[in-house]
Amino acid sequence: MSSPIYLEYSTIIQKQENNVKNMHKKLSDYDTEVEAGSNTIQMESDIEKEISNFRKAHKELENAYSNKNAPSQMPLNELDRRQKQIQNLGQGINELYQSYQKIKDKKYEFKGQRNNDYQPTEDMKTMSNAELLQYQQQKIKQQDDQLDEIYMDVKKGKVMAKEAHKILDEQNKQLDDLQNDMDRLDSKLKIGAKRFADYAAKKSGYCIVTILVLEVIAGILFVTLIK
Repeated sequence: MSSPIYLEYSTIIQKQENNVKNMHKKLSDYDTEVEAGSNTIQMESDIEKEISNFRKAHKELENAYSNKNAPSQMPLNELDRRQKQIQNLGQGINELYQSYQKIKDKKYEFKGQRNNDYQPTEDMKTMSNAELLQYQQQKIKQQDDQLDEIYMDVKKGKVMAKEAHKILDEQNKQLDDLQNDMDRLDSKLKIGAKRFADYAAKKSGYCIVTILVLEVIAGILFVTLIK
């Protein structure tokens, strides 16, 4: 009876029973997440790993206290008590796994019934949790790649917008210069028209025509020069 599994039986069995109780709490949280439509792939992977560890530890206890391997000096009534305790532990682990499977199956019943982030497809039902986790990671990587492309497009767009803004500024400056030239021309034409009107009142018709022609020619030459 020197093996730790015999010397520390009470500690080991108590620890396993506590683990089973804690797992019930995790399954309750898992059920809540499923009903909320959350992505539960990572949670499922963790639960399955823990249940697998429970079974391994239970199997070791079961083998250690089998009729074949149990210490010969252990009283039969004590051996029987421990075997029943180990059997009850095994039943508790099986019940945990069954509860987990029911909750896991239930999440597929919600497909299409609510607007959620997690919508499993038919092909995903045949995947193991490891495959689902890998599938999820691939999707995340694809989304990251798409975001990188969008970022580069936005960055290019900002550069193009900056260049377009620069061109518009230059065009606006040219339009301002042209408007100033037109204002000056308009002012000169008004002054010329006034002078002509004053002069026309004093001179004959022939002189008026001559002056009008000269004014027109001057205006044409001025417009040509500012271009």
